[in-house]
Amino acid sequence: MALLAPLGAGQTGAQQIGKDQAGKDQAASATTTAPAYTVATLRRDFKDSFPIPAGEKLEYEVKLSRFPLNVSLGVLTLENLGAVTNPQNSGAAGDQQKAPAPLIEGLNTEFTPAPDEQLLRLRATAVSKGALVALFGVDVRNRFEALVDMRDFSARVSFKEEKEGKKHIVQSTIFDRAEQQVKYLTTDLTKPDAPPRAKPLPLQEGMLSLLSAIYFVRLQKLNEGQMLTFPVSADEENFQFEILVGKRESIRTDCGKVKTVRLEPKLFGPGRFFKRQGEMTMWVSDDTKRTPLRLVAKTPKGTVTAKLLNFKKKCHIIDQEDEGKQKND
Repeated sequence: MALLAPLGAGQTGAQQIGKDQAGKDQAASATTTAPAYTVATLRRDFKDSFPIPAGEKLEYEVKLSRFPLNVSLGVLTLENLGAVTNPQNSGAAGDQQKAPAPLIEGLNTEFTPAPDEQLLRLRATAVSKGALVALFGVDVRNRFEALVDMRDFSARVSFKEEKEGKKHIVQSTIFDRAEQQVKYLTTDLTKPDAPPRAKPLPLQEGMLSLLSAIYFVRLQKLNEGQMLTFPVSADEENFQFEILVGKRESIRTDCGKVKTVRLEPKLFGPGRFFKRQGEMTMWVSDDTKRTPLRLVAKTPKGTVTAKLLNFKKKCHIIDQEDEGKQKND
């Protein structure tokens, strides 16, 4: 989840500045025994109260700090595009011979929702700037999209387009309920003669995509000390995500303190989304929207941060390092 692990699952920026020592990290993480927590009851029905408005657009600045560097990697944008018009239910009778436009641009496989399905469309884009471009010549322009079932927020389609330098790959994922499979199809657009790579995985009930998991967490009741746990399929693997709900805290902004809920996604370690050692913390607003405001991911090779830029007009979130300086002044 992790705000799509800033700039493309956190792989591009980190790999350009230093690769992790995977073997040592996994061994260190494996020696840690996680304490037991109360498992939260997940909310799945949002028909009467969906607090995230259609058209919401959140922009985050992503930075990497690794001594002596403290550089900007790029901007990550999250969008709730709202309800999808089901092509099965639109168009005049005379237009029925026309093939409906794909629900997601660039989708490299077919997906036809059932006539009674109500779908929500989500999108994220990651665009590089700063150190990745200036120092390493890496131009990242990635797009992620997801279609989710509004009845229980389970994933129906996930799409990823990676444009990183000379790399250009599209990957579609269909969460096929009829066959109880998650069907990955990956196409390398730089190799037009190469066949797409297909990989099926077992589908679990209520399974999410990486992008929809971010929104799913925002829709939950966040009670301190409880663990949110749910299945996610991403990058051709299935995972069981665990998000620990922490204390209520305040973060500083230009226009005063804002109340937040501290979350600790348990995504690092053997068998998890990130195989290496590390820890992650995210702060979301303590209101009905649960807006992600700040994220910090620490690994032995550096710290990646993401900060919401368009929190409020003329009201910016203060970086933690700046906050520390103000306390010492």
